Amino acid sequence: MARTIDELARLSGVSRATVSRVMNGGSVSAKTRRRVEHVLAETGYRPNLAARTLASGRSGVVGVVMHVDPHLLFRDPYFGQLLQGMSDELVDLAAGMMLWLGNRTKEETLDKILSTGLVDGVIVTAHYREDPLVDGLLESHLPTVLVGHRRHDRTASYVDVDNMHAADIITSHLIQIGRTRVGHITGTRGTVAAEDRIVGYRRAMERAGLPGHELIVDGEFNAPSGVTGAELLLDRRCDAIFCANDSTAMGALETLRARGLAIPEQVALAGFDDLDFAARLDPPLTTIRQSIREQGAEAARTLFQLVADRDGPPRRVILPTELIIRQSTVGGVART
Repeated sequence: MARTIDELARLSGVSRATVSRVMNGGSVSAKTRRRVEHVLAETGYRPNLAARTLASGRSGVVGVVMHVDPHLLFRDPYFGQLLQGMSDELVDLAAGMMLWLGNRTKEETLDKILSTGLVDGVIVTAHYREDPLVDGLLESHLPTVLVGHRRHDRTASYVDVDNMHAADIITSHLIQIGRTRVGHITGTRGTVAAEDRIVGYRRAMERAGLPGHELIVDGEFNAPSGVTGAELLLDRRCDAIFCANDSTAMGALETLRARGLAIPEQVALAGFDDLDFAARLDPPLTTIRQSIREQGAEAARTLFQLVADRDGPPRRVILPTELIIRQSTVGGVART
């Protein structure tokens, strides 16, 4: 069993500094990382966290800020998966987590984070385009990674998906199957994801020469707003509805059923996220798949890179999405 980093370096055939970079999420080649990780696994090495903290000036604790009420955290499939991805990766990195939720004002949370001095860096869900907590963290010297982008801020490090492109792709799919009045139920206005998905929807509609502005209704990323949004869009004679997320689509499906409409023959329906229940709806839901858990894991990895290289450039990671076509838009033909 290796007891020190020097012994790990000797067994791995690399320098002590390289072993340290691997353990702290720093930049090394994939081949070298695999070699060191293999030795770590073979020797069962466990770092002395107290000694590492004294030597490095780091606490080994990461702050995580999620703008969600505590009682909703594990009920909301998005936040639950995001937190799981972060937690799994932090365990692998031998790091602890300090969690702040939406039961304080953003100003209070910012003050707590910056005044405690207990965390090496922070991962924060940057859902809103205007957010004093995010602004304060970016202006501080604390390494910070956003889940959600600040594309126009050159100092920001973030992990996200290309919501504009994904919304364009799924709206285009609805147009390609022959729908000419494609409505959109938005997410919560002012959020990064909702506004980007509106842009993508409009882009696809304008490219096809179809009306779009009057077929947008505001939603809240939840099932109740899907129920009411679908009612408004059906009154506007929509033959397809693209919902900003799967929970909204589940509510819209309820309205379509209540009106006795055949799906997709009379109205096609699509969502976004590919949450676990999407494939179990009746009919199964066409949607955009994004790996929410991987976003959480990648945010943790990116933060460790920032902590290990404080003078390095901002890191921006755009993860892929995938159009998942199911029976809610193509009838009896299921494709993925």
